[in-house]
Amino acid sequence: MTRNTRRNAAAGADDVLTTHGVTVAFAHPTPWEPAQEWACAGADPELFFPTDAATLAAAVAVCEPCPLKQACLELAVARAESGVWGGSLLQDGQVLAAVPVRGRPRRTAA
Repeated sequence: MTRNTRRNAAAGADDVLTTHGVTVAFAHPTPWEPAQEWACAGADPELFFPTDAATLAAAVAVCEPCPLKQACLELAVARAESGVWGGSLLQDGQVLAAVPVRGRPRRTAA
């Protein structure tokens, strides 16, 4: 039991969730239909957290034929997820155009 859970239990609110991810997962549950297959089901999870353009292209290629692509993207935006979801790269639920480059930005000629 975490400190916040103990505090909520002491206040009589032991059914209150204090973890953002858990609360969001209950508000936006992942749909599951036995007849539908997520294209990413057997893929390496690390693929969906790209560090370069080639890895991003590979992850997007996995998502491309998926029949649940749009539902996946909507769910990820609602949950403020990061990584590749529904064929789009997200950071905290916001769509990014490319993989962010770490470090100092390049100097531009003035």
